[in-house]
Amino acid sequence: MPQPPEYVDQVANPVWDLLTKRRLDFGAVPAVTFLAASRTELSSTSLENAVAKLAGALRDEWSLESGDRIAAYLPWHWQRVVWSLATWSLGVSLDVEGKPATAALTVCGPGDIATAVEAGCAEPVVVSLHPFGLPIADLPVACIDAASVIRLQPDSFYAEPISGEATALILGGKESSISELIDGAKMRLAQLGLTQSDRLLIPNPQHGDLAGYLLAPLAPLLGVGSVVVSDGPFDRASVISQEGVTAFWEGP
Repeated sequence: MPQPPEYVDQVANPVWDLLTKRRLDFGAVPAVTFLAASRTELSSTSLENAVAKLAGALRDEWSLESGDRIAAYLPWHWQRVVWSLATWSLGVSLDVEGKPATAALTVCGPGDIATAVEAGCAEPVVVSLHPFGLPIADLPVACIDAASVIRLQPDSFYAEPISGEATALILGGKESSISELIDGAKMRLAQLGLTQSDRLLIPNPQHGDLAGYLLAPLAPLLGVGSVVVSDGPFDRASVISQEGVTAFWEGP
């Protein structure tokens, strides 16, 4: 049975290297499945491709670089997984519901535009929640459609070296580095006893649930077969039967 990849400080780019290894080892295998009104599944290859395009857009179109911060108002969705991995591959931090005034970019879902504007953002980047990530029609004035920018990016991404000590996530005012997130995810997976044969369901985590937040993007890169991200009520028996779920994340 394949073993979880070991994370060491000498890795050139911790998150991107883990993502690439996942794609090389299990390219066609599902990595992330999103369940809500519709169902979206990303293979390991598709996930790396989506991350590459977004990371390229953040760097080349929005001029973000390591050390920058993004104020994030993103719903529990597969897009949040992609944005997490892309920002961490750049050394950029996601400040969950952070202040736009202290961020280089503010990103939100279509339903969170008013919240981002009220927080002080004059030009939010709005993420499409379409199952295939298609552009959003009829966006309010001064909003930027993320999909229209991202879809023009190359499918490949040159990931520069990033320190594991770079801040990756700010949740409830607490800052976590890339290495802390990776080590935290590995610890939780070990506690749960999960392996490459498992499929982990993660419902919308409670506010401030750091483990729930970090397991969605990182569990597939650290030795778990795949994750199922669910937003809204679900029937456990049906999910087990239809999705082959073997484990559930139920909070800290």
